[in-house]
Amino acid sequence: MRIRTRIAALGLALLGLAACGGGGGGAGGAEPPPPEAVTLPLALNGVSVLKLAAAGEGWVALAERPSYLADQIVPERQLLIARAGGRGQPIAYQPPAGWALIDFAVHPASREISLVLAGERQLRLARLDGTGRLLHEQGFEDAAAAGDPIVGGPFAYQDNSALVPRVTRDASRVAAVGEELLLALRSGRQAVVLYRLTYGAAGGFAMRWRSLVEPGVEIAARIPMGGRVDPFKGLDHSWRMELAADPTGTQIAVAVSLSRTELAAGHAAHFGETLPPDLVYGFILSEFDGAGRRLRSLVQDTRGQSELQGLRRVGARWIALGRVRSAATQEGWDGFLAFSASGAPGLQYRTLDVDRGDVLFDVAALPSGELLVAGATGYLQNPGGVSISEEAAPLLARLSAEGQLQQRIALTPGPRHNQLRALLPWGTGGAWLIGGMENGPGTHSADSDAALLKADGYLREQRF
Repeated sequence: MRIRTRIAALGLALLGLAACGGGGGGAGGAEPPPPEAVTLPLALNGVSVLKLAAAGEGWVALAERPSYLADQIVPERQLLIARAGGRGQPIAYQPPAGWALIDFAVHPASREISLVLAGERQLRLARLDGTGRLLHEQGFEDAAAAGDPIVGGPFAYQDNSALVPRVTRDASRVAAVGEELLLALRSGRQAVVLYRLTYGAAGGFAMRWRSLVEPGVEIAARIPMGGRVDPFKGLDHSWRMELAADPTGTQIAVAVSLSRTELAAGHAAHFGETLPPDLVYGFILSEFDGAGRRLRSLVQDTRGQSELQGLRRVGARWIALGRVRSAATQEGWDGFLAFSASGAPGLQYRTLDVDRGDVLFDVAALPSGELLVAGATGYLQNPGGVSISEEAAPLLARLSAEGQLQQRIALTPGPRHNQLRALLPWGTGGAWLIGGMENGPGTHSADSDAALLKADGYLREQRF
């Protein structure tokens, strides 16, 4: 069955992401209208910006509408594609009904875009050209996933024939390696699997290899006693994983959280590795070569409840980042970074305490060799629960190459909850494109008034 997509130019009066009606996808579909002039900053009412990638002289952004918690988390995401040097009117891609857009990757030579979409139990892959026109889509199938090893099962949420876990659809990631695609997913057996897929216009995506990253293990669901919004998407983070690769695809890494899982015991039992007996919190980072061979696994014990929010290849290093609960207080969450260089014996771990609660979402290298990090700060959290305050400030900071705080870069916060989620080097002269949201909800903002379930996303140029 062919997916119907909706692709439309964004009207300046809308300043949002709602795709216009009609507009079928497919290789034979009509070309989108030519871009209209629009300059940054770009306001995106009703959504937040989660991810940015370069596409020639333009950019591609993943945007999400805030939503209430549900039995299965189904993110409502759309893709923005900007042409004309990044200053043309963006094109919005919206997935078809019943499917959730999870992640995207831009292929540098062709500037085509690969997407992974999740249904209730299955995944689909799609390929767009640089104008957002659908070139190809297909269901993704892997019969071997039903037999992947599990440790300690069966589990309450186990579904052997599914490639999507029952708790969340947000459990797959993609990365471009030339014109090929890396895909990491959490299956219905709660195992984590890594694939490398070739792509040809006639034959679509085809599996080159698959590698087991982690066996299926028990994962504990966490449901808040009150509050209907999860501002940092922490309640399903234990099902997610993070994927990164170098441009050549010879170095690949997948990081998987330990918190609220039986992964430490499962990993040790399946791979025959000795892990610390008191290992409860943190993550496991596994490295693979371009042929899918596991090179090694590195363990980071965060010594406190933690959430893995990102993994990046920065120069010759992997950098994992997120937040960790350092103290049982309202201000007890700090950002963290963990560094690993190829061949180094382990991970270098640092926490970042800027202002009350802190979380890190993205990191990039500066020409000086220093690091630029994005996140949120200045929030409070129920020390005995998951409720996060409505107030949070955007965090943009310069760190040393080793992760020490050098400078917090001043940004004007908007109302309510602020998050800076994405960084992209932009043009010359030290310019960056930054994306995030302001006027977003806290955990309890929309408990009794659905009109407060809103956010104002943005894309802005930043120079410093």
